[in-house]
Amino acid sequence: MIFDEYFHYTEKLLNAQSDVAEVIQHMGIRGKVREYFIKEIIEKHFKGRITVDRGVVNLDNQEDEGQIDLILLHNDALIATFTDEDMGANAEDCKMIIEVKTNATSADIEAFNKRARTIKQNCNERTPLCGMFCYKIDILKTTLLDRFAYYYDEDGQMYLQDGNTNFEYPYIDFFVCIDQTEFNDHTGTSEFFLRKNTAEDSDGSYDLSEELPALRDFLRLIKGLLR
Repeated sequence: MIFDEYFHYTEKLLNAQSDVAEVIQHMGIRGKVREYFIKEIIEKHFKGRITVDRGVVNLDNQEDEGQIDLILLHNDALIATFTDEDMGANAEDCKMIIEVKTNATSADIEAFNKRARTIKQNCNERTPLCGMFCYKIDILKTTLLDRFAYYYDEDGQMYLQDGNTNFEYPYIDFFVCIDQTEFNDHTGTSEFFLRKNTAEDSDGSYDLSEELPALRDFLRLIKGLLR
């Protein structure tokens, strides 16, 4: 099997499923269906070694509590299970928290950054990775990357870090966009993957992956959590 072809196939399938979901009139159900597509892809790729949950993260600030789209829990997590699809867990029992957006706006990203901050503030010994999985973004790719301290160098035809450490969304650990719409840069597409550098000596900057499809880097990130 050629894995490159497989990941391209899987990402195209996710985008196609998202497009087909437009026939669903109920916005809540449509969103849940799109979350389920991603849950299914993650669990399929790790063959039972990962279970993706949906539920509530217990927080001191109840305004920020509410349904979390997708959650990966630590193996020793203590959970409260209400139904097969609805559970509650403490913030530090979460390994990864994923916010799913069909077409993320600036307001969506700002709101999730605020929520991620509250989640992290409710942790003592371990902190979950908090990030966004977006089918599309409702802002330009270059505009969003600028907020993570990247600019597009026209001469070199590449994205470069601008040296700024005033990041607009410092509590977001990763950001993946699988939008395959054509975009006028050297990658030729709107998709990308960002991950925060969490090394001890890091200034909090982000690593930008320009390998396509972006879904592959997202799955590699999850693979790293299994180690």
